[in-house]
Amino acid sequence: MWRNEPAVARRLAWSGEAVVVYRRLPRRRDGLCHALALHANALCESGRYEEAIAAVAESPARTGYTLHVRAKALMGAGRLDEALVAVEESVAAYRNAVPRREDRPREDRPREDRPREHTVNALRTQGWILDRLDRTAEAVVAYQECVALLRDMPPRQALSQARLKIVALTELATALRGLGRFDEAIEAGTKARADTDPPILRLYPAFLPQRVQLLIDLAWCHGATDDLPAAREAAEEAVAAARTLIGHDRATGEHGLVLALECLSHHLGELAEAAAELSALKELADLCARLAPADPEKYEPHLAAALDDLAYRYEEDGARQESVAATAESVAVYRRTAARDPLLHETELARVLANLSIRQRDTGSADAAVASGREALAITRRLTGTAPYTHSLLTATRLRILADALRLTGQDTEASACRAEARTIDAEAAEAAEAAEAAEAAPYNPAAPS
Repeated sequence: MWRNEPAVARRLAWSGEAVVVYRRLPRRRDGLCHALALHANALCESGRYEEAIAAVAESPARTGYTLHVRAKALMGAGRLDEALVAVEESVAAYRNAVPRREDRPREDRPREDRPREHTVNALRTQGWILDRLDRTAEAVVAYQECVALLRDMPPRQALSQARLKIVALTELATALRGLGRFDEAIEAGTKARADTDPPILRLYPAFLPQRVQLLIDLAWCHGATDDLPAAREAAEEAVAAARTLIGHDRATGEHGLVLALECLSHHLGELAEAAAELSALKELADLCARLAPADPEKYEPHLAAALDDLAYRYEEDGARQESVAATAESVAVYRRTAARDPLLHETELARVLANLSIRQRDTGSADAAVASGREALAITRRLTGTAPYTHSLLTATRLRILADALRLTGQDTEASACRAEARTIDAEAAEAAEAAEAAEAAPYNPAAPS
């Protein structure tokens, strides 16, 4: 993505040559260590992470730069726990090497600001790894320190780090959104948004991926704070930015467009703009259907969800047959995703099957409604062991859905049995909830049996 392949190839070649030269100079161990780190970094840029790990392991140096390169190599190889240790050591090494700016003589500050630039790079890597390890609150702290250091840089250094600042602010906004700290995410995201306005993007199109992600995050955060017009505006800008990105990097741009259209269609629905929502959902479903054959694991979940949302929109518009057709397509896609990952997708398959049963019943397809209802119920019963309380209530709901379909086919006895079982489940769930509330309200008694 935005990689200058000839430049990367040149760096790989000359750093490899430097390693060869310094191996012949046993008295220049420091030069060999630095050459190995540079070569490992070039290998990382080329996606050759295992070779990068081997190269940096050969160097005995424990400098901030060498440790940061090791962290990036381990990160690329998917060894995130080890990468975190390395990047934490890198940040510590940089901090020890860089005195506070106010503690340095003024004439020395420009010359010594280079390590500070390395520090912010390492902090950004640390934030990224922590976020991927689901340690989001810690990631936010790392990103905030990174942004603060960038803010305090003199103009010359700050200009050279403009992209890092945008990346750090974007990733900070994403992490804050994940923690539900929406106002803070909006504050961070708004700063990055101003730095990636269209005039800047024309000069620096490499900022486009960050722009797309940033606008999507801002839209969801504005929606979460009930500012729906702002959410729509940000989502529309995200769609436009993703379309532009497709012209530079098709794969990244199309994935961004999927996420942006999902965001836009949701907020159009919240604003009750039915026609615009329908248009966005149709484009989303068509796009996912085109992308899914080449990468089903990535795009079929998006396709199934888009079809399900499209079915709901059709139903609200009174287009019942179209709603049934879209729901049936969603079921077909969810069958494939559930076959690959039952734990992740079977719950959704059962839910959409239940919706299909209702919609088939409402359009007079009684036998099909019974079949869909039975399958939804069977899956829900099987899932009860994974979350007994939740799925027992869902079982009761789906028993009623099946009962309604059975009555249309004249199977009244079985329909009555389904309703009776549903009432029993509801009663048991109510008793369990009352018992839990009573236990929670009771005073603590250390002598009571556990």
